[in-house]
Amino acid sequence: MQTHCFNDFDAFTESIGDLKSRMLLRNATRRQWSISSVDLDGFKVQYGRLGSGNIAQAEVSSLAYMLYLPLTDSVEYRANGTVLEEDSFAILEPGCEVCVSTKDAHDWLVVSIPSQRFDCDALSGSFPASRDHKVWVTGAMHQAARKYRHLLRETMIAAANNPQFESSPAAACVAAELLKIASSVIGNQQASLPVRTGRPPISREAIIACSRELIEQRDGEVVAVGDLAAAASVSERTLRNAFNEYFGAGPARYLRLRQLHQVKRALEVGDPDEISVSDVLLRYGVWEFGRFASRYRRIFGVLPSETLRATFR
Repeated sequence: MQTHCFNDFDAFTESIGDLKSRMLLRNATRRQWSISSVDLDGFKVQYGRLGSGNIAQAEVSSLAYMLYLPLTDSVEYRANGTVLEEDSFAILEPGCEVCVSTKDAHDWLVVSIPSQRFDCDALSGSFPASRDHKVWVTGAMHQAARKYRHLLRETMIAAANNPQFESSPAAACVAAELLKIASSVIGNQQASLPVRTGRPPISREAIIACSRELIEQRDGEVVAVGDLAAAASVSERTLRNAFNEYFGAGPARYLRLRQLHQVKRALEVGDPDEISVSDVLLRYGVWEFGRFASRYRRIFGVLPSETLRATFR
């Protein structure tokens, strides 16, 4: 993760990536501006902290969608003249021109998502046909906003504490979660799934067989719920029903347990002089270290660090 702090507003403006921006300073209460950025498998996350209000006019890259989320409850944010409610997003389509204005010091989050990661034909139907611009402000989306803020807060912490984070499988896992949230915000929750018509139903046994085959093929790698659904050519809802019936646990719970055991095996054979617990966790797609350690101790009765240290006792 890169973090840059500025006492000069123009220098701050020039540091913001993926935008051809022109920014005007308003009501500086703190002459401090900072921006932190993380690259997650091609998804670019930026967290801005501004000691002022501003008027920011920008042209978005033609190759990416951007999701903008205000973070300061007491400040009014406007995107192309539309006020953003608490927990509402501004969706910036590729190539659009946007003006975001605020009067006071504030924070924000922006994620830039490559267009090719979406099903763009499906996305086009998610916006009102009558709109005359390419900036769309959602209503309040409390659950999505909470997930978005939590995910990115934990990501920033992991990236700040682990220089290898951005090149690890954990970064790709975060990107997959961000894509889910973005698809939900835009209104196309099945964006990553292929569209099929007239498909005959698939049996529970076939779904489980396809899932287990993929898991075995990718032993030692990160597997997501979406990977299993795609392998079985079913929706995540159908996959969840099949797993609940077959294993007594949904696919997300099943994969979390698999991840716990993957980490335990790796720690058991690891040399504590050569690897750290965080190295292993990142390899298996973990970025929320504290939460994972709690789950690990509930399952195995010890902390991950104790497993690693026990290897060479």
